[in-house]
Amino acid sequence: MISQGIVDEIVRLLAEGRLSQRTISRAVGVSRGTIGAIAKGHRPRIRRTEDRWGDPHRPLGPPRRCAGCGGLVFMPCLLCRVRTIRAGESAGD
Repeated sequence: MISQGIVDEIVRLLAEGRLSQRTISRAVGVSRGTIGAIAKGHRPRIRRTEDRWGDPHRPLGPPRRCAGCGGLVFMPCLLCRVRTIRAGESAGD
């Protein structure tokens, strides 16, 4: 998957119209098929998570094992974060 910044650069270069799709693909390091899909509008241009789902805090990746608690969670682990905050509060008492 290519980053949104690269997609934006490809769209900008295509809009200029000075370079061919082949030249753009070589310059950016993406396949010609991807350039063609972006040019035809077959590849959606999703800017941020909130544009797609309406929730900026929705996890983007698959769940992983947390190194702190060992739980299968979406990173960063909120349970470990809360435990750290509570431990700091109780140490201050």
